[in-house]
Amino acid sequence: MLRSISLCFVFFLIGLGDAYPAIRTWDGGGSDANWTTAANWEGDVAPSANDDLVFPATAAQYNMNNNYLILTTFRSIRFDGGTYTLGGNLFRLTHGMNVAAGTQTINTGVTLSAAQTLTAGQGATLTLLGLSIGNFATEISGDGLIGIGLISGSGAVTKTGSGAALILAASGFSSPISLLNGILIVDANIPNSTVTVNSNTTTGFGLSGLGGTGTVGSTNVIQGGISAGSISSPTGILTISGGLTLSQNGAFACKIAGTTPGSGGYDQLNVLGPVVLNDSLLAPVPWDGFVPSVGDEFVIINNDGSDPVSGTFLDLPEGAIFAGPLNTAFRISYVGGTGNDVTIRRVPRASFDFDGDGKTDIGTYSGTTWSVRRSSNGQTVQTPFGIPTDIITPADFDGDNRTDIAVFRPSEGIWYVLNSATDTVSIDQFGANGDIPVPNDFDGDGRADRTIYRPSEGVWFQFRSLGQQYYAAQFGLNGDTPLVMDHDGDGLGDLAIFRPSDGTWHFWLSTTNSYLAFPFGQPGDLPVAGDFNADGKTDIAMFRPYADPAFADFYVLISGTYDYYGVAWGVPNDVPVIGDYDGDGRSDIAVFRPSSNDWYVLRSSGGFDAVTFGNINDTPIPSAYVR
Repeated sequence: MLRSISLCFVFFLIGLGDAYPAIRTWDGGGSDANWTTAANWEGDVAPSANDDLVFPATAAQYNMNNNYLILTTFRSIRFDGGTYTLGGNLFRLTHGMNVAAGTQTINTGVTLSAAQTLTAGQGATLTLLGLSIGNFATEISGDGLIGIGLISGSGAVTKTGSGAALILAASGFSSPISLLNGILIVDANIPNSTVTVNSNTTTGFGLSGLGGTGTVGSTNVIQGGISAGSISSPTGILTISGGLTLSQNGAFACKIAGTTPGSGGYDQLNVLGPVVLNDSLLAPVPWDGFVPSVGDEFVIINNDGSDPVSGTFLDLPEGAIFAGPLNTAFRISYVGGTGNDVTIRRVPRASFDFDGDGKTDIGTYSGTTWSVRRSSNGQTVQTPFGIPTDIITPADFDGDNRTDIAVFRPSEGIWYVLNSATDTVSIDQFGANGDIPVPNDFDGDGRADRTIYRPSEGVWFQFRSLGQQYYAAQFGLNGDTPLVMDHDGDGLGDLAIFRPSDGTWHFWLSTTNSYLAFPFGQPGDLPVAGDFNADGKTDIAMFRPYADPAFADFYVLISGTYDYYGVAWGVPNDVPVIGDYDGDGRSDIAVFRPSSNDWYVLRSSGGFDAVTFGNINDTPIPSAYVR
């Protein structure tokens, strides 16, 4: 009796041992690449069904063939590194796949037999030829890259982790998709799969969002972003079947690399169903070095049917003009295209443009009050702001394509900015007495950065609006004149100085991160700058006034070609006030005559204009950076 009980117990233990999966580690030591070859595994023991499989970073061979019976079930697979390629028969998994490192390619189908997670660690890549998830919930996780060639099933898919995932194609796939972190690119046609973007790690577009060139179902961007384009085609058209809703914490990042929607052009959301914009963020992103020309129009949301767009993007009502990156500006419409599409059109962006109409406004500063005659309607607006010892620093600090009233107070080293977008005042301590303010957009986000040049040290100090980053660079000597310029036309401000002692210009170019210098001018000249040929590059010019009209007063050197010409326009004691007064994208030569408060503008389009505006001892605002 006791012997019978003992034998039963032994058999029970044997059965219990077989119920637990073994961990089998590949070493590739066999004469072939087959999984069933025992010599390919540590201990020369091949795996059994339901075992955990481990593939180390180093092995004798990395090409493998699954020659187990089709749809044999394994518990889990882990790659610790290396570059493995697996072919052969389809197989099942019950507890997921983890790629800790390396680049791994599964050239066969994987079927999930339970809810589980696919993970790729930071710097790792997992490529799956085919993935069948059945009706099981599936999580795509990790900080690496996971690519799925063909997906099928109906279980819910959740994207987590800061990495990226690509769904290239689908068959019989109708799963709802939740994007909680990272990037998901959909090139597949899955019109019955609803998508919810709700990243809890970013605000606005950040680094989390949906993209692709395929078709998805109804899409709701609660927090995070949406774009278009794929890995092989950074710009593209993403079709949304069932409608699009963008919440206040959602964003549309529209990459622009050309003038037509799709590959090689610009991003477009093709929406079948309602479009709802709840004060979400719109961010046009120039791509691949492309800068749109004035007048170029982009249908960024192609809204089907005749239903109107509901709501607007943040602070962008119908017809609003806003600043874009790389010194661009756009006008938005929600009734563009066929009458209910969202379009943006590139419009001129002018310096000293307080009303956002793309034209420089005539204006003066009395020492306490700003007086601006708006070119959009001819009205004069007076704004008390500043004290007599302040240095005026007008620029677009908030990115709404309108110049903001601003001053730098040397005695305190403080910037005071009246933001036109919100009608609020920003106060920032950045600088010291003796510093020269030179605001410019050095990070390409469409907003001027608070910048000072310290002559005593020849150092530039920048507080960049993108990411709130500080930057310092030694460039210049005491006695040099700093200028607000983008000499290479890449939309990023360049460090630029004029050296009066020898009439030379010096640049640190942001495009090539290189130094450029050449002579143009002579001691006593006033350096001025503007884009006189509308090529997007700031040209240099000198103002050397003569009483004799036979002599030129302005000398202009065109950037890139270095052609130069002279223009007789002005007399001694005039103040140069370069600006785009006619809105054609080209800077106009102009002077302010303090003795009579007259403005004389030689417009590049529309001819000569003369205006009396200002009072005695006023400072003309467009001369803010003439020193």
